[in-house]
Amino acid sequence: MRHIAKYVIDTSGGERAKFMTAKTPAGLIRLDSGSPSFATPPHIVEAVKKAIDEGHTGYILEKGVMPLLEAICESIAAETGATIAPSQVLITNGSSSGIYAVMSCFLDPGDEVIVFNPSYSLYPHVARQIGAVPVAVSHKPDYQLDIEAVRRAITPRTRLVMLNNPNNPTGVVYKEEDISALLDLCAEKDLLLASDEAYCKLMQPGQVHVPVLKYHRHLDRLILLGTFSKSYAMTGWRLGYVVAPPDLIDYLYGIHRSINGPICNFVQRAGIAALRGPQDCIAEFNKIYKTRASLMHRLASAIPGLYPAQPQGAFYLWTRFDLPQSAREVKARLFERGVAVRSGSEYGTGGEKHLRISYSVSEETIEKGMTVIADVIRDLAKEAA
Repeated sequence: MRHIAKYVIDTSGGERAKFMTAKTPAGLIRLDSGSPSFATPPHIVEAVKKAIDEGHTGYILEKGVMPLLEAICESIAAETGATIAPSQVLITNGSSSGIYAVMSCFLDPGDEVIVFNPSYSLYPHVARQIGAVPVAVSHKPDYQLDIEAVRRAITPRTRLVMLNNPNNPTGVVYKEEDISALLDLCAEKDLLLASDEAYCKLMQPGQVHVPVLKYHRHLDRLILLGTFSKSYAMTGWRLGYVVAPPDLIDYLYGIHRSINGPICNFVQRAGIAALRGPQDCIAEFNKIYKTRASLMHRLASAIPGLYPAQPQGAFYLWTRFDLPQSAREVKARLFERGVAVRSGSEYGTGGEKHLRISYSVSEETIEKGMTVIADVIRDLAKEAA
């Protein structure tokens, strides 16, 4: 019998893994998607065509093409006032390979990483694959950070805290005072903090994203995970980056080179165009997401047994349901009826009795999908009566 690595066996049967390998039936209404429905802005596409015509098709042996590294540093400086050198930036295959590099770099087997519950399912998945221990820390009832719960979860084996703001799956934007308190706690306990800010530009009206790099006193322990996927509708381009302190970035570069190799040369030129080109696409995306979020929240609120949270950031509606069935069971019933959503339990035990429903799709798709969801929730309630 062939030997399969223990940590692969431990993670291969998880809900995330099963979802990623599931076949999609024809006609499925996709309310599970983490991909924007918009086309990539034309000026970004044109930049890549130009880069190919100019012959930018070979390996990039450094951490990234210098103009992109510089553009990222300029963007960070404008947003946070932090001075980051291009040598502190590593271009990655979306943020996913950055997450893998960070955990591989700073966690030995048996080490602990704090993940918030619920939060992005890739964090515990990767931690378990490398033999580390994800320690789930629950949010407050409003899905905001519970700093005292984090303090109680820290042990001598804790090495890293993974923050995801805005949060996937809840769509919650964390409060500034809580982020500040979390960073102070990490400094007190001498922990690294990796902040995944994939949805930082996608905000509902009145919401403000707080980037961790604005806390200059903590720059020696902060790692930023960024991506062009969500904000610029570039999910298929697989372009992200890691920003880390000068004494850590070369370790991350070594890890990333071993798992992924250099990132596509001409695609990196797309990142330059995204950051230095017109930004009106972001405002337009947010305007449309406001309409979609309002529509989905209104339709969900009208369904007896659903209790949706008010969307704040990203493009997800997070809703609790009042049914005896589990989140997986409700998701499966919806799938049978032609609608795909994500079960809350995929994102941790704190997501049980919840669903994540994406409003990254058209209004027509939202209306069709929510009609089916209303029917299924009603049928499940009748079955339980």
